[in-house]
Amino acid sequence: MVNKANPAVSIVLDKERHLLLDLNAMVAFEEATGDNLFEDKVAKKLATSMSPKDLRALLWACLIHEDDTLTLKQVGSWLRSDNMAEVAEKLIAAWGAAMPEGGKEDAAPLVQKSQTG
Repeated sequence: MVNKANPAVSIVLDKERHLLLDLNAMVAFEEATGDNLFEDKVAKKLATSMSPKDLRALLWACLIHEDDTLTLKQVGSWLRSDNMAEVAEKLIAAWGAAMPEGGKEDAAPLVQKSQTG
């Protein structure tokens, strides 16, 4: 269950870090990729066919609230085939924490995909 009062999601990468998908992270993701997370087509793309570039950018954007010196390349080095599923799972949790209250049908497709994947 997502804690809306403390929406940061713990993850161990190079060390323990905390994912936070706040507005600053959404803007950082948009600046890095050109994609607006508020657009349905982008959310659907992330849920069904997230590219490596998008995965790295979303992870980076969710981490820079703790350390704004992180680079995309640095964060990308923490993604490996053995932790990619866990990273995606944690990003889904961060997405869920960022979304307004409501049923799962109101949530972004990333959250809905976690039920089947």
